[in-house]
Amino acid sequence: MKILAIETSGKVASTALLEDYKVISEIVLNTKLVHSVMLIDLIDQVLRNASSKIEDVDLFAASIGPGSFTGLRIGVSTIKGFCYATSKPCIGVDTLMALCYNFWACSDFLMPILDAKSQKVFTGIFRFEKGKLKTYHPTSILDIEEAKELAKKYDPVLLGEGLDIYDFSEFRISPKFLQYQKASNVGILALTLAQEGKICSHFDLIPVYLKKSYAERDHDT
Repeated sequence: MKILAIETSGKVASTALLEDYKVISEIVLNTKLVHSVMLIDLIDQVLRNASSKIEDVDLFAASIGPGSFTGLRIGVSTIKGFCYATSKPCIGVDTLMALCYNFWACSDFLMPILDAKSQKVFTGIFRFEKGKLKTYHPTSILDIEEAKELAKKYDPVLLGEGLDIYDFSEFRISPKFLQYQKASNVGILALTLAQEGKICSHFDLIPVYLKKSYAERDHDT
């Protein structure tokens, strides 16, 4: 099974083509360029690097959040378009769970930290057990002090681009090269979920924001 996966939930823009659990081609960019400008070009380059076409893809996968409102909308909309055009299925994966695959088979608790703005973070507690990722605290939005209390409870390894913004230096921090999202992780987790029968159509693929956008909050007031 060939899987085209994308990751646009944060600053990193990434696309990968996998054949089952083997990564065939991947690009990861951690730049200031916006996802709407680069995403289609990244997908095209990943496919060309693998001598493949979009019609060769069996399953499309996207990180669906939490994360940047704009990034998630761009990523999900792009995958929906490809699914519609090719009549192929898709699958959405939790951003934090996919990020944990940077530490696949690590026996420590893992705690992703992504910026949720206003002194809040998206976070959760996970750990690999017998090769499968288990959830100990579900993906949530917490203020900084709540997140630190959670870290004290589990003594996890922390990772994620939120560590570039907030000070969690009192805890165990992962190396920089293992802190950021990438599309191959999205594809690997998507394949695992697909084997559990969690494939969906593009009609059912929606972002998971966990909070309202600034525009929605302004409208409510």
